[in-house]
Amino acid sequence: MLTPKRETIVKKIVISGAVAALLSVPAMAQNAGNASIDELRQTVERLEGEVEYLKETAMADRKDTAQKAVTLETLATTAGKYTWSGDFRYRSEHITTATNSATPEETRNRDRIRARFGVTVKVNDTITGRLQFATSNDSRSTNQTLGDGWTRKPVNIDLAYVDWKAHSTTNVILGKMAMPWLKTTSYYFDGDLSPEGAAAKFVKGNLFGSIAYMWLNERHSGAVTGLRADSKLKAAQFGIRQPFGTTTLTAAVGYFDLDSVKDEIVTGTGCTANTTFFGGATNGNSTRTLNGCTVLLSDFNVINALAQVDFMAGKFPMSVFVDYMKNGEAEPITVAGNQVKLDTAIAAGVTFNRVNAGLAKTWEAGLIYQVGEKDAIFGEFHDSDFGDGRTDSDGIALKGSYVPAVNWTVAATYFINKLNNDGVASTANTYDLDYKRLQLDLNYRF
Repeated sequence: MLTPKRETIVKKIVISGAVAALLSVPAMAQNAGNASIDELRQTVERLEGEVEYLKETAMADRKDTAQKAVTLETLATTAGKYTWSGDFRYRSEHITTATNSATPEETRNRDRIRARFGVTVKVNDTITGRLQFATSNDSRSTNQTLGDGWTRKPVNIDLAYVDWKAHSTTNVILGKMAMPWLKTTSYYFDGDLSPEGAAAKFVKGNLFGSIAYMWLNERHSGAVTGLRADSKLKAAQFGIRQPFGTTTLTAAVGYFDLDSVKDEIVTGTGCTANTTFFGGATNGNSTRTLNGCTVLLSDFNVINALAQVDFMAGKFPMSVFVDYMKNGEAEPITVAGNQVKLDTAIAAGVTFNRVNAGLAKTWEAGLIYQVGEKDAIFGEFHDSDFGDGRTDSDGIALKGSYVPAVNWTVAATYFINKLNNDGVASTANTYDLDYKRLQLDLNYRF
């Protein structure tokens, strides 16, 4: 289509040419000796050429405009497939730990940062992908401690998965993902854990559930002498979310089966810990001596039951939960001369006026109590902050947060815990030890 300006020019030329031709006819008839039919033909041909040139130019402009429109539409469509997100946290910590009740407590002050950045891409109508990077390479923490000679901080893959909506009720996820099962705000599972493998999640009406097949440690004959079968996690959870007016009850049961965890080498003279297996640490789990090596005592086949009630207390939203764990594969150990299984953990908590980081001037407060025996849960899943990151701990966590502006949250958490509370200690004065940890956070989302 011609632009208004070019259309006006074409009209003027055509009209002028036509008028000139018409006016010239009488003149040429009167002056036949001074003009010829050839000259008239040349004039018309010249005018026709000019008109054709303007038409071609207009068509080229229209084609160029159309191509630009297609390009912009393609760019907009492509950009619309990507959703970018990220966050940054600055944390100040004050930690006091008693390593022996007969000696003074140890104190540590430190500042830490965490940064995460990722993108979600729409592959097609049923498949999305997620790639996210985060500071640190610790399975239970993305924090980086400041004060290390200004060294560069590592950035690693935090999430990398595809999510296929196989059915209106079911999603299949492959890769390194966020935890696919429902959890409360207890400290059984660290919030930074990102399992690796395959999972399926479903929601139908009030019912929900998930199954997962995750890799913990892949082994081969050329790795470390004496290693056994690959360590994997098989998990399943089923639950219901039932509203009752303004109150909602959520309840679920789950099963977490860890293979080939028992007898994993931790340390010992002449022994090599498998550091690729969560750093080769116990994190509170019971051990025994095998061929001169310190190894993990138990496997973990854990049953989990949880319930949470969300309701309104006047104009304030409230949430109350209880969370229970029991390990059916915990081996008995000797405590005060008796053979016992330290296989149980329980947590309960309340959150008052749950915060919404998207709304300024909102706030919340919470209290969580948790007690966990040594072998109730796998130590490398346990939260890295509560009880110094170990099982065999108990106590409370006081939490509060405030949103001064959109996407900016100020938070504080105070852990008041006891360590080694199962009474299993190699020396005197090394159980029921005080542990306190204060965290002050500035969180920014973008």
